[in-house]
Amino acid sequence: MKSITNNTICMYFYVLFLIVAFAAAVVVAVDVFIVLGSGGRKGLMLLVRSLVMLVLPLVNALFLYILCSRSLLEKK
Repeated sequence: MKSITNNTICMYFYVLFLIVAFAAAVVVAVDVFIVLGSGGRKGLMLLVRSLVMLVLPLVNALFLYILCSRSLLEKK
């Protein structure tokens, strides 16, 4: 485990953030498509629910990357 560099760990968290952000964008795009297709209040509630549920993993992944970059990477 000591052979794994700090840059590698932080890059992992950055890639994880990008994957979560991409997945969130896909879910929101699908929900917008459903809202436009259904045109009802039910579709709008689906979009709101998705946005609320996607905030936590997105913020968590970004926080892990920021925490890693501030604590493990050398200051220049």
